[in-house]
Amino acid sequence: MRKFYLLRHEDVNGHSGTGVVAEGVIFDDGTGAFTWLTPMKTVTTFWKMADICKMHGHNGRTEVIIEGKSKFEECQKVVKQLKVKQRAAARLAKTNKEAK
Repeated sequence: MRKFYLLRHEDVNGHSGTGVVAEGVIFDDGTGAFTWLTPMKTVTTFWKMADICKMHGHNGRTEVIIEGKSKFEECQKVVKQLKVKQRAAARLAKTNKEAK
């Protein structure tokens, strides 16, 4: 099983933004799942990585960065920072809601 990230260089549809936009896992049989790192969370499954590239690659505007390949550690750091910011924002929103 290997982790991967979707690294988007250009946001064609204007929904997910640029940078690391999703993280996922490829199972040993080639199937997998991923989740978007956007405010609207969804989880998607796929039968093979080629399907991900075809649907979300946007003709090279999005790269699939697989664990063990170059850029993976860089993407991993970005995702960790993003998750810390998201948790902090959620705590702040909860605190503000409770204060009202």
